[in-house]
Amino acid sequence: MKKIVILTDQICKIGGITSLIYLKGNYWVTHDHHEVHVITTEQQGKEPYYPMNSEIKLHDLDVNYNRFASYFSPKNLIKIFKNLIRLQSQLNKTKPDIVIVANHIPVTFFFPLLFTKAKFLKEFHFSKFYLSRRKKTLFRRFESYLESKFDFLVVLNPEERAFYEYDNVVTISNPIQVNMETEPVYTHRKNIAMAAGRISGVKRFDVLIDIWSKFIEEKKDWKLEIYGDGEQEDIDLLKQKIVSLNLSDYVEIKGSTNTITEKMSSYGLYLMTSAAECFPMVLLEAQSCGLPIVSYDCPTGPRNIVTHNHDGILVEMDNQDAFVKELVDITANESRRIELAKNGFVNAKKYTLDVIMDIWDKEIINKKEI
Repeated sequence: MKKIVILTDQICKIGGITSLIYLKGNYWVTHDHHEVHVITTEQQGKEPYYPMNSEIKLHDLDVNYNRFASYFSPKNLIKIFKNLIRLQSQLNKTKPDIVIVANHIPVTFFFPLLFTKAKFLKEFHFSKFYLSRRKKTLFRRFESYLESKFDFLVVLNPEERAFYEYDNVVTISNPIQVNMETEPVYTHRKNIAMAAGRISGVKRFDVLIDIWSKFIEEKKDWKLEIYGDGEQEDIDLLKQKIVSLNLSDYVEIKGSTNTITEKMSSYGLYLMTSAAECFPMVLLEAQSCGLPIVSYDCPTGPRNIVTHNHDGILVEMDNQDAFVKELVDITANESRRIELAKNGFVNAKKYTLDVIMDIWDKEIINKKEI
C-alpha cells in the first residue's frame, strides 16, 4: 500500500481536473487499496463536486488565494508562505510516498523547500505548443529548472513530451469513465450537433457559430447546442453573436450539464474549433457514445485522439470553408457517419479507467522504489 497525496486548489467546482482527481483517487482506494489524501488551498468549506469515496481523506489549508491577482503579487505573496507552512505541517502528519501536483498551483514554485521523503510528480493539462515558440524568458528558465527537480512530469500525449527538456517525463493519457461494455446505437440520431467546454476565448465558440451560420445555408434541418459555463461577459457575447447572425432558431447556449453523455448518445455530431487542446477528454467521451467528431486540427490534442477519416474528421486549422464542407458532406452521408462512429468507439476503449490506471501503476506508483 502506498500513501498518495494529491495537491490542488479546490474540488468543489465542476472541471476536468476535479473529475480526474475523483476518478483516480476513488480508483486507488477501491482497487489498489492505497491511502489517498487530497489537500486543497481554497475549498472554503464546500462539499466536493463529485462524490469522493469516504476512505479518501480531505484536508483544506484555508489559504484562499486572490484569483484576480498574480500569485507573486503583494496580495498573494504572504499567502504563499502560509501555504508552505501549512502544507509542510500536513505532510509531516501524512508521511506520503508520492505527492501529485494536479494542476498549476503555487506549490509548483516552492515544492523543493518542503521536507519530505516523498517523490514529487507534476501533471500538465495544457499544451506547451505556443509557449514553446516564444523566446525563453528568465522566468521560463526558472520554471524549466523547477521542472527538472520533479521526480516525474506527466504529459498527456507523445507530442507534448517534446516540449520538455528532461528525462523525467512520462506520457499517460487521461481516462474516461463510461460504460464501454454495451455498444452505442448509431442510427436514428437527432439532427443536433454539440460542443462543450468552458466558455472562454481558447475554445473559440464564436468561430464555431460563424461556421454554423454558413452551414445552415445548406442544411436548415440541423441545430447546434453549446454546453458550458464561463464568465457572464463571454456568454453574453456569444448570445449577441447568435442574435446578430439571425441564428436564434439554429444555435443555443445551454450551460453546463451532468448528463453530457446522455446527450452524446442521441445527438448526431460533436464539433471542436479550439485554438489549442492538450488532450480533450470530451472527444473520447464523444467516441465512447458513438458520436462522430469534426474538429480543427489544432495543437496538439485532437490529432493524438482522432485519426482523420477513420474515427473522426480533422480539418485544416482556421479553414472555415473546409469545415463547412465537411459538415455538409457528413450530414448527407449517414453510412460514413456511422462508420466513423463505430471506429471511434473502438478507439475509446484504449482509454478506459482500468487501462490508464494500469499505466499509472507500472510507470509511477510501483516504479523507482516509491
